[in-house]
Amino acid sequence: MLEFKIVDAKEKDTDLLYSIKLVTMIDDEMDKVLTYEEKNKLRKNVLKSIETSYQEYKIIYVDKKIAGAYYVMPYESGYIIDEIYLFKEFRNQEIGTNIVNKLKKDIHSLYVWVYKNNVDAIRFFERNGFNKVQGGRTLILKYDAVYGNIKEKLSNIKLGYRDKEGNKYVGYGRDFKDIYYLQSPKQLLESKIGTCFDQVELERDIVSKFGIDLRTYFIFYPDDNVEASHTFLVYKDNKKYYWVENAWEKYKGLHIYNSKEKLISDVVSKFVKTIPKGNVKKVRLYLYDKPKYGINYVKFLSYCINSKLVRIK
Repeated sequence: MLEFKIVDAKEKDTDLLYSIKLVTMIDDEMDKVLTYEEKNKLRKNVLKSIETSYQEYKIIYVDKKIAGAYYVMPYESGYIIDEIYLFKEFRNQEIGTNIVNKLKKDIHSLYVWVYKNNVDAIRFFERNGFNKVQGGRTLILKYDAVYGNIKEKLSNIKLGYRDKEGNKYVGYGRDFKDIYYLQSPKQLLESKIGTCFDQVELERDIVSKFGIDLRTYFIFYPDDNVEASHTFLVYKDNKKYYWVENAWEKYKGLHIYNSKEKLISDVVSKFVKTIPKGNVKKVRLYLYDKPKYGINYVKFLSYCINSKLVRIK
C-alpha cells in the first residue's frame, strides 16, 4: 500500500477539482445523452459549485504528487461522499479503501452516489459494506454503522445452542426444547454458538447503544404437525426500515424497506414458504421486549406469546 496524506484544498486547486468533477459527472453514457447546451450548463454549474465549496474538498498526496481528491457533504441524517477520485496510477493500491474506512469510523450514516452503469464503483462500495437504498440512473448506497457493528460481532457465531453445563450443540437436536436456555450477549460472544433467540439479544444490545428505534419480533406457526418459529430484529433510521438477519442463513444480511408494513409482509411471506403447505392465516407475530436471560425454551416461548400480538395484513 502506498503511503499518502490528506490536506485541505486551497483556491489554487479549483482548476484541478473542476476537471475531476467533470470527469465524474459526464461519464460515457452522459456524454452521449446530453446536448451541447446541457453539457455547457452542467459545466457552469460544476464550476460555480467548486468555487463556493473548494475549501471542503480534500486533496490526496502520494509523496509530493497529487493522487486525487474527495469531498464529503451533509446528506439526510448523515453525510454523502459526493466525490472520491484517484488518478489511474494510484488506483488499486488501497488508498480509496483506507479513506472510506476512516469515513465509516467517523460518520454514523455515510452515503455515496454512483451511476448505475459504474460497475467497478458499485462493486467497490458493496465490498466495503455499502447497501443500495435508492435506485434509478444514479444509485444512492449507504454504509450503515449499526449493521456494520452487528455483522462484525456476529460474523463467527454459529447456529446452534448451549445447555446449562456449557455443552454446545450445532443445529437443533431432539432434546433442544428440554435443555436450551437463553444466553446473554456476553455468553453468546464467549460460546460463539446460539439460536436466533440468542442472536437477536446480541443484536439488541448492539443497536440500543446507537440510540435508534428498534423492535424485536417472534414469528410463530402453531400447528399439531409443525411448530416453526423465528425471532428477528428491526430498526428504523432516516425513514427506512432495516431487517437484520444472521441466523436464517438463506436471508443472512441487511434488508431495507420503505415501510414497516412491507418489511413485515416480506418476512411473513418468506417464513410461510419454509413450511410445507403453510397457511399465512395460521402465522402469529408478536412484538416482544428484552426477556430475562437464562430462561428455558418453555419460558421464552410463553414470554413471547404473551407479548403484544401484531396484526398481519
